[in-house]
Amino acid sequence: MKDYNIRYEILNYDKLENRLKTIVNNKANQFKVFKHAPIGESSCGFPINHYSIGEGLIHVLYIGGCHGNEIISVDFVIQLMENLALGTKSFATFDPSIYTIDFIPCLNPEGFYTTTYALDTKIKNLNEQELENFCRDYYLKYRHDDALVLNINRFLKEYSATNNFDSSKIIQDFWHQYRHQKLITYQELEAFLPPKTNFDLLWKKYFKTNQTIDLTKQHQELFKDLSLDIIPNRDYAHRILKNKLSKLYAQNNLPFYSLANFYANADGVNLNDNNPYYYEELKKLKQTQGVVYDSFHENNLRKDIPGSLGTPNYDLEKPFIYAKENLALLNFLNQQQEKHLNYASINCHGTGGLLYFYPVTDKDDNNTRNFSFLINNILATAYTKTTGLVYQNKTKSSDAINNLAYKTMPHPSRITGFGDVLRKNYNAAFLLELSKMGGNPLAPYGDYLGNYTLTMQANFEAFNTLLKTIKKIDYLYDYQYSVIKENDTVSYKLTPHI
Repeated sequence: MKDYNIRYEILNYDKLENRLKTIVNNKANQFKVFKHAPIGESSCGFPINHYSIGEGLIHVLYIGGCHGNEIISVDFVIQLMENLALGTKSFATFDPSIYTIDFIPCLNPEGFYTTTYALDTKIKNLNEQELENFCRDYYLKYRHDDALVLNINRFLKEYSATNNFDSSKIIQDFWHQYRHQKLITYQELEAFLPPKTNFDLLWKKYFKTNQTIDLTKQHQELFKDLSLDIIPNRDYAHRILKNKLSKLYAQNNLPFYSLANFYANADGVNLNDNNPYYYEELKKLKQTQGVVYDSFHENNLRKDIPGSLGTPNYDLEKPFIYAKENLALLNFLNQQQEKHLNYASINCHGTGGLLYFYPVTDKDDNNTRNFSFLINNILATAYTKTTGLVYQNKTKSSDAINNLAYKTMPHPSRITGFGDVLRKNYNAAFLLELSKMGGNPLAPYGDYLGNYTLTMQANFEAFNTLLKTIKKIDYLYDYQYSVIKENDTVSYKLTPHI
């Protein structure tokens, strides 16, 4: 049985276009790849491409590139499509008469191309070993930056507790004043804090004998020499992209290193934050704080203005609208839902080794409901268990499978992300964080065998488990039930799903 074909490379515009053409036209394919009309296009005019394999009635959708900086998500969807088409290993048993696998490799082409054009300035000519070394260095710097911020926050929390101060206000005030500064000295921090006790003791506890704290974000420094020259003038869409980014960076005084970790689309909208619920939350947060920054490694970048991190809307002062990319996805899913074809969608993201699967449900017990909660639990359990088995087998680990499997996120109390919107409206609309090695965009590539290859293998196997499990429980998609309360008696009425 032919093993999986896993290519270790970071896709850019040209590589992505070439790989897609190769996959569609490969004469070695065991299963035909269909290229469809794009589901839509970005505001710059880049197509949001759609491909499929199989012609069955059970449709499963894989989406990559919601966040432009989560490049492994695009990579994974392409690798999944290629291996399924070739019928490698476990994909050899795929039945195209039962299933149709839809692929949207890159939902946010503007963010993906921006990030990868920026990365190319450092990695384009590296061989595989050099690439792995560079990505591992990025990963270590990224972790250092998270640890630095966390260490300072712990110092400020303990200092505040010792002196009965409001730690949240002190932390907020500290980063408001020093987040853009390269160094802070013992004397500066001492002068910044209110009248105090135990300052020297806590300084030694957290910063040892150092007389200064280096606040430099090391992972950002790798890309400090970037400019908008990274965007080539190769066609109309690229010219629009460059023009939009030029205005975005000039109007909001954004640092150019952020081009290499660009979450948003070219309008500065974060597609996962782009929902009316988080839009209202961020508006309230901005009203109370004035300025809203990101946390930890990116806490010198603002979230309340359009930029690389992205906001929930084009403008927080204007009425909410969905971005073109999300509207295209919603339209696609609605069309499938109307035809009873939509059995699962997996929105692939970058890092965490996590599966978001709980649907947000109404609390009214009298509502008519489908079996989404049960369906989601069954599928997520099967999916995560399979990832654990692969990690255990490949690493020869003695850890329990549950410790190696992808973790699942707790039940959400409210909708905050676009992924929650999807789970509210569609069965098995999962959000999958692929890599256990955190640090977008490059860290997932920092361990070729131990992380990158395992990420692909685990999710390939879990894909096959997902299909088999859907087939076993597909009857649940056809029914809905109502909770009926009469006096002290509760009963359930089962009816076909219309």
